Amino acid sequence: MSNHPHQSDPARMSFGEHLDELRQTLIWALAGVVVGTVICLAIGRHILAVLFQPLLIVQSYNGLPMELQALAPAAAFLAYLKIGFMSGLLLSMPWVLYQAWRFIASGLYPQERRFVRNLVPVSLLLFVLGVLFLYFIVLPIVLHFFISFNKQFAPPEVKNDGFYSWLLPEKEEVESDVLPTPLEIPILEEDPKELTVDAVWFNGQQRKLKVAADGKVWSVAMRKDDQYSSVQSMFAIDFYISFVLSLALAFGIAFELPVVVYFLARSGIVPVSVMARGRRYVLFGIVVIAALMTPPDVISQLLLAGPMYLLFELGLFIGRGKKRKQQRPTA
Repeated sequence: MSNHPHQSDPARMSFGEHLDELRQTLIWALAGVVVGTVICLAIGRHILAVLFQPLLIVQSYNGLPMELQALAPAAAFLAYLKIGFMSGLLLSMPWVLYQAWRFIASGLYPQERRFVRNLVPVSLLLFVLGVLFLYFIVLPIVLHFFISFNKQFAPPEVKNDGFYSWLLPEKEEVESDVLPTPLEIPILEEDPKELTVDAVWFNGQQRKLKVAADGKVWSVAMRKDDQYSSVQSMFAIDFYISFVLSLALAFGIAFELPVVVYFLARSGIVPVSVMARGRRYVLFGIVVIAALMTPPDVISQLLLAGPMYLLFELGLFIGRGKKRKQQRPTA
């Protein structure tokens, strides 16, 4: 018979065997993170395109140029490395969760291991659902809120009078009787397939004014004049990536709450009745956890704390159902 800790009686496992099991679990989990990071670095450009999609859609909806900024020479390169590591962590998180449940099961009795093995696919599914919930629902709401909030900072009316008129010399006004020739610019939804010399058009979908010259196309991003604000929502690529991936990790982990509640109730560590009576303390803990796991803004915290509490109630509901099923008399 093999002496592997998983195949020995957990009641007979020594403290040293538990430490050895923990060491093996950490090694396998770290190996999964490394493999996931290498894979994500290889397909980093495609991951960036997926992450940019919600922001570009919200920018287009609000009449802003669909672009991000690199505020430092190495910002894009460092963002690419960050996307590789953090995406690799997200990609390998199901494997890490599997290793975590495997380590927990090693300290349980055989009859308890069976229900823990059943929790593994459920926990993996909930993690994926948490990330998808963020990407398709929470992220557009949060981005639209902040962009709309920034648009409320209307530019002040600038007048060169009073002290400023004495401090700054007035500009000389140049009068001209020659009026500019009217220029008709066609508005197109996509670029023309055949370009003529010195062609000028406005791409309505991209919101760019484009000029064809010397066999090349030159463009400049445009925005509506009534949507101009003193605070421009031009996000830096590295900050945006950190914002999205940290939220993805937070939502993926937070969606594991029903599994944790069910495990505590099923194993008898914390009965369902005790967790139900402590709802207000659980709610306070959820708010604190949401504040720690999300960026420092109220919207993200509420959008994480709300689903977490509902998932806690779901875990209690499942735990009660399982308890009633066990208490039914058998024929």
